[in-house]
Amino acid sequence: MISVPITWVYEPRRVPPTPMSGGPEGYAHLVDEIGRFAGVSIPMVEGFLREVTPPEGIILLNGSADTLLVLDECAAEGRLDLARRLVPLGEGQIRIFEKLLEPLSLPAAVDWVTHGEWEHADPDKPGAYGPYGRRDIAQLVGATCLMYESERYCYLHSPTHHGLPHLLADYLTAYANAVLV
Repeated sequence: MISVPITWVYEPRRVPPTPMSGGPEGYAHLVDEIGRFAGVSIPMVEGFLREVTPPEGIILLNGSADTLLVLDECAAEGRLDLARRLVPLGEGQIRIFEKLLEPLSLPAAVDWVTHGEWEHADPDKPGAYGPYGRRDIAQLVGATCLMYESERYCYLHSPTHHGLPHLLADYLTAYANAVLV
């Protein structure tokens, strides 16, 4: 498999910070680990996606903005391409399938609960939960669906991956090789 470029876009706050929202440092460890497992360096670009859109590869997005709003602010002719490259980090669990994944055909999403659970998990223990991803790509990396499901997406589980970043790195590489080439 060919490694895929991954960029982390951190949008500035649109609302005052809360204790749960944190800043970019709240996601730095996750992003660093994804890069380590993917074998790539993931640069962080701070700014609004509409102004700093990476020209290729996967885009990890977090910030205080709603993913739908972020896409609506981008040029109409590029939204489909952006959606197929955009992976929101720190989303809420409620309606993630109906609100984001199914209508926008995003590659994947990570909710804030899964991110928090990973931060406190034993890194030496095999097994990974999350992200929410496409069923067909999950099969390519040996992941299965666990609990939450929709027509094309589900909450992923892998007994062989070592944590969320490992599973997400393999998943994004498989996705890019299957969809973005």
